[in-house]
Amino acid sequence: MLKGVLRDYAAFFLRKGLALEVAIAMVIGQQITDITRSLSNDLLMPLLMPLLHAGNWHRWSIAYFDNTIELGKLIDMGLNTVITGFALYLILKATGRGSRSVD
Repeated sequence: MLKGVLRDYAAFFLRKGLALEVAIAMVIGQQITDITRSLSNDLLMPLLMPLLHAGNWHRWSIAYFDNTIELGKLIDMGLNTVITGFALYLILKATGRGSRSVD
């Protein structure tokens, strides 16, 4: 029974071309992640550094009892998420797959 389920799953996964599509999506996703990290860390944040008074923004943290809240990492993740979303939006618009209007 398990052999039949595995065989059916392999046929479905390979017949639909999902393996290749998933592999391509992962590679492209990693490249977009690297680009957005570079945009955030090497372009945007150095431009904002004169406005920030406390040196390296990645090290910003708030003491909370015996722990710390890593505020700099949170800001970095949020900025990277916004940049990644915008890059994906531009890619979808360029390929004609983006929606024409947002409701």
